[in-house]
Parts: sequence; structure tokens; C-alpha cells
Amino acid sequence: MTCTWLHRRRASVCVVFFAGWGMDARPFAPLSAGGVDVCMLSGYQKVEAPNMMQLHEYEEVVLLAWSFGVWMAAQVCTWQLRAGCSDMIALAGTLKPVDAQLGLAPEQFEAVLANFDETVLVKFYGSMFDEEAHSALFLKNRPRRELADLNRELAFLHRESLAAPVALDMFTQHIVTSRDRIFSGRNQTRSWGRENVRVLQWPHFPFYHFATWGELLAALRADV
Repeated sequence: MTCTWLHRRRASVCVVFFAGWGMDARPFAPLSAGGVDVCMLSGYQKVEAPNMMQLHEYEEVVLLAWSFGVWMAAQVCTWQLRAGCSDMIALAGTLKPVDAQLGLAPEQFEAVLANFDETVLVKFYGSMFDEEAHSALFLKNRPRRELADLNRELAFLHRESLAAPVALDMFTQHIVTSRDRIFSGRNQTRSWGRENVRVLQWPHFPFYHFATWGELLAALRADV
């Protein structure tokens, strides 16, 4: 697991961001800080707790887990880290990410694994968006990672998410992305329970709807 500080300017608030599969810092470069520091975790090839000793410096810590990062965060976050967070937000993901009813259809996931190449990867990237301008912006800032590395991470997430017990729900908020073509809004809602979710009309990758991380955080916490 890689820890990357997207923004570190001694702000009072730190967002601990568990990214989805296949990410690095590049896709998030278009977002400025907006008054918060952002520590991103990515590159999941081992179930291991991150070293977050620096978080004691902040007045407030918010955990934001997106896509497959929802599953990973629930697996690795220690009670100490959870206790130090004012809010823990699940965005566009579930605790059972490979499941026909609660996540991604197993046969589709397995087909991607079996046929993984540049064409499949670019098709996946396109499925994260519902606006061509945002898709084009992502491709200009796409992760700089080798296909073999991405394939290993995908195989790891598939294997471990099926083998591991379903984690307890640690999240204080569950944000369903209703225009999602990766994790369907219906499956996200079914996973958390209709009474426990907030539904937003966002695609799977909603970050480019905002200029800053501060704006994104405000939108995610609008009803808090």
C-alpha cells in the first residue's frame, strides 16, 4: 500500500483518502486543496494497516473511502485510527465488492481479469464517467502504472475480497452514486440498506465535479 500526500500544507483538517483500484496521484492533480490536507492510500497488494502517525497533528481527521477503497479501509483501519476520525465516509463502494447483489457481478469481474489489457483498461476508465469532458481530463491525467502491476492489484482485490470475512460497517456515512456504471446504485443501496444511505446523482468518479477537495468534502457532508 502506498501513502501519498496530495496536499500537505499544515491545514487543520486532514482527509485520509482510500482510493479505488488502479489509482495513483495523477488523476487527482486537477483538484486543489481547498483548505484541507489530503493523504491518499492506493496500490493495494497486501492487507496491511497504514502508518498514520502524522494524523495526531490535525484538529480534525476525515476518512473518505472510494470504490474498492471502501472494502480496503474496512479491512485495515485500526480502532485507533477510527476513533480519531470525526467522520468516515463510504463513497461508491461496498463491504462486499464482488457480489451479484451487493457489488460487482462476479462473472464480469472474472472476465475483466481473464482478458485484461490496454483496451479493457481504457473501457473501464470510460465507464467511470458520464461527461466526455471529465473522461478526457482523466485520460490526460491517467495513472502511470504498468499493466502487469494493475493486473496484480486487481487479482489481489478479487481473491482477498472473496476470501475475507465481511467487515463490520465502520462508516458514519454511506454515499450512493446513482449514475454509477461500475458499482450500480441499486447494489450500493442494497448493500447498506435504503434507510442508511444518501443518494447523489453522481457517476463512479465524481471528483471532477469539484475544483477542490474542500468543496468535495462540503458536498459529502452537506447533511451532517
